[in-house]
Amino acid sequence: MRSPVPFVIVSVGLLVSASCAVKQPPPPADALKSVLPATTALPVFYKESSRVAGIVNTTWVATFNDTQLDALVIEGLQNNLELKAATSRIDAAAGLATQAQSLLYPQIAIIGGAGLVGRDNVKDRSGIAGSLNWELDLWGRVRAQAASAAAAQQAVESDLLFARQSLAASVTTLWFNTVAAERLRLTAQDAITIYGDLLRLVQTQNNIGQVGQEEVNLAGADLDRARRLERGYATSRQTIVRGLEVLVGRYPSAELALAPDLPPMPGPVPEGLPAELLTRRADLVAAERAVAAAFHLIQVAEAARLPRIALTGSGGVSTSELLRLANVPASFWQFGADMLAPLFTAGALQAQVKIANADQQAALALYGQAVLRAFNEVETSLANEQLLADQQRYLESVLAQDTEAVRLGRLRYTAGATDLLHVLQLQAKQLSTRFDLIGLQNERLANRVALHLALGGGFEPPPQP
Repeated sequence: MRSPVPFVIVSVGLLVSASCAVKQPPPPADALKSVLPATTALPVFYKESSRVAGIVNTTWVATFNDTQLDALVIEGLQNNLELKAATSRIDAAAGLATQAQSLLYPQIAIIGGAGLVGRDNVKDRSGIAGSLNWELDLWGRVRAQAASAAAAQQAVESDLLFARQSLAASVTTLWFNTVAAERLRLTAQDAITIYGDLLRLVQTQNNIGQVGQEEVNLAGADLDRARRLERGYATSRQTIVRGLEVLVGRYPSAELALAPDLPPMPGPVPEGLPAELLTRRADLVAAERAVAAAFHLIQVAEAARLPRIALTGSGGVSTSELLRLANVPASFWQFGADMLAPLFTAGALQAQVKIANADQQAALALYGQAVLRAFNEVETSLANEQLLADQQRYLESVLAQDTEAVRLGRLRYTAGATDLLHVLQLQAKQLSTRFDLIGLQNERLANRVALHLALGGGFEPPPQP
């Protein structure tokens, strides 16, 4: 009798070669065109899908020339517990992808057993058997399922990468906030010293009858306001420091050593930043991969309406006495093919196709919104770069003039040419400008951090995929 194995091999080869190829999702540029309004014009930056894997891009942190900040960012990336939880989700997504991929291969199992059975005499009952089941992926259902799972895994990996980039930005911003809060507290201490000196001066003049009690009360009230302000900044600094310590995985003891001052602004933003910088934003990659995963699930739903064919086989040996009494051979094997074709499902399979299409449209909409949001973040940060720089230049000029006005006012007050209220008003303006300048310096640094996060890294061109 001719062996059926060659026939089976040839048949399988013909079936596989004739099977439907897995459709590929549209390029990102085409996907965006299909979901964004025709009036929305975007820079051309999606020539190819730039799914660049690798470590988080934190080279921009070094531009602030703060070694303590560099160490804190590294510590946060290593120890943040939310990042560790996100890493575990990647393992789960990888397991789902492997699970879906495994259905492309034959599923082989083996069953064995050994034992004794008897009443008047003992009989041997043992045997071993194997089975094989291999679905022929004629319509690409299994391959589309595997492709969807792979795209979903890439989306989860990109989500983790963006979470790491966001953490680096959060650590950097909080670090600047802590330093700014301390600088504000120290400025409030300067105000306490200034108003304390004024109070002593006024009390001396009151003792010799040059000023009344009203001036003494005004000076004392300003001194207490400065004291309250210093305590408020001390509270803010402590709260921010504790939050930063938790973010990098430390106990919130508020014992983090702070830098003496805010760093100077790094160099200016290069002119004509290419829109391609956005292609490395991990959250956009994640959104695009979610579209791809949903696209493949449409093919899965469509193929589920078609017949499924699977090759099956089994064989084994047995020493069971009962089988021998029934004239069943001690060894056996069988090989065949099973088919499952849905005939009537009351619209369930058609509904699955509609659901898959709706899910893809939702993923496309979220992708388009993510792209628009990314461009908004970049444009806003770029515009604020110059606007904030202009504000700081004007504010520094204001501070210089306020400081000179206070100096002249105190000289005139000492000479009796003006009253104390005028001096206090000048002093309040100068201190308010100092507070505003510290806040503005911190705002400029925070805006630069936001720009780097919006661009997905530094100003260097993205690596080629």
